Amino acid sequence: MESTTNVKPPRKSLKKPLWIAGAAAVVILGGFGTAYAKFDLFKSAKTIYLQSEAESMLQFSSDVAKAYEEYEDYMKPYLEKPVHSTTELSDITVEAAIPDPQVQKVLELLKNAKIVMQSNMDEQKHQQQGNFEVQLKDKKLATLEYFLNDTQFGFRLPAFYSKYGYMDLKDRDALNQKFGQELPKRFLTYRDLIAAVRISQDEVRSTLAPYAMLYADSIKDSQVTITKDASFSAEGFTESAREITVTFTDEEAKALATKLAEKAKADQKLFDLFYTRYQNVATLLADSGYAIEEVSKEESRKIYEQGFDDLLKDIRDTTTTSKQQLKMTMLVDSDHRILSRKLLFAEADAKDEQLFFSGIAYQKGADSFYRYSLHNPEDPKNGELSYTYKATEQNGKTNGKLSVLVKNSEQPALDLATTFEQVKEGQKRTDTYHFALVLADEYSEPVALNGNVTVSETTTDSGRDSDSSVKITFDNPTPDMPKGFSLKVKSKQEFGKALEIPAMTADNAINLATLTDEQMMEIQREAEAGAQKFLAENAEWIQPFLMP
Repeated sequence: MESTTNVKPPRKSLKKPLWIAGAAAVVILGGFGTAYAKFDLFKSAKTIYLQSEAESMLQFSSDVAKAYEEYEDYMKPYLEKPVHSTTELSDITVEAAIPDPQVQKVLELLKNAKIVMQSNMDEQKHQQQGNFEVQLKDKKLATLEYFLNDTQFGFRLPAFYSKYGYMDLKDRDALNQKFGQELPKRFLTYRDLIAAVRISQDEVRSTLAPYAMLYADSIKDSQVTITKDASFSAEGFTESAREITVTFTDEEAKALATKLAEKAKADQKLFDLFYTRYQNVATLLADSGYAIEEVSKEESRKIYEQGFDDLLKDIRDTTTTSKQQLKMTMLVDSDHRILSRKLLFAEADAKDEQLFFSGIAYQKGADSFYRYSLHNPEDPKNGELSYTYKATEQNGKTNGKLSVLVKNSEQPALDLATTFEQVKEGQKRTDTYHFALVLADEYSEPVALNGNVTVSETTTDSGRDSDSSVKITFDNPTPDMPKGFSLKVKSKQEFGKALEIPAMTADNAINLATLTDEQMMEIQREAEAGAQKFLAENAEWIQPFLMP
């Protein structure tokens, strides 16, 4: 009997097709995700707008944080270490054709004069010490020495009187009786005030985030429109963009303002953000003995709420029959970066628009450009406050322009235009500025000038050295004005160099709070002798001023 073997056909493996299908699904979904994020497929106009606002705020927050970090890094040695600084002003030249012979003598002396300022500062110990010295042809003419700590301030002119005159805030009552001047218990420092008002970035973000959410929730889809085939162009840079337009009718604007004001009025966290800083400063001033009328937290809260009540009343009482709208237009690139923004008042038929804010901000490769302008809606051509910055940074060198314009008529009240170059080579940085400035008002002729400033600074772990030059030239000066002036500034700062303030004793100082008539006579006698000696030693340059 024969048996037949059942031979089953081999089954195809499902592993490979499933793997291929899975990979295809990932690719397809990933493609859709990329398209959603990059090209905004399936997103509403409102979603695209809000995402652009979020990207803008994140970039702004990052730029502010970076700038503040750089500032703190620069200031760190001055706040944490003693610093000895020497600054020299020399080559002081005034170009002027003034016929007065006495003035000409002064101008000649300035060319050979040098002003030297030395300062020793220790922020940790709240101590300062230094002197101010005038030299002529490298000869010391006069010196003013000073010192300052928490409670004492003293000074002396050693050429005229050998002892310090000083005041101690521990004697503030006696000083008040003698001079009729209220004095604090101690002198405040920059470090004290900065610590009192410091706000962390996280605190600001967490406090303001709910308002951003409220704004986002209040925007309706019907308020936002997008035109895809738009173009952005500024300063030679062109980029394809989408134009986003957000409009608020009078009712919508009032409703949003009401929501924000009501939320802020009831927001304890926002109130605490401001009140805590006020309390810090008020406490610092009060503890330091400065005259201040403190406002309690309860009273501050009443004032805070009343301010929003007044705002809400103004919003409710504002009535208009106009169909005017608040309109915002933005050009946004494919990465949701806002390249430009305009705020204006527009009639519903869009025939009449009044611009009151315009802004441009972009970074492309090595190029950065920012322009922010406030306009008078009723006369935007002649009413403007604007700031413009353009820079190109490559290989440690930055070239750019900066300008500030203030106009309230055809003639600018202030017009500043500056070109600059910044070069970094290792620890050395050299900045060169060329600027032109026009100042004008309705009561006098405009003052126009141009100038050049060069600053070269070298930074090491132990200090900073800098050399600067300044040259200013006046355009069309009047006969009684100088044509211009120039000077050089040399500065040396040493970090970690300790300072010592001399102890005030009867041998080297006089307490102004307990100054007696006998001491006044002593000061007068020594000062007169010092003045005679000073005149004798410096007769060469003083005598010409005494002759008729």
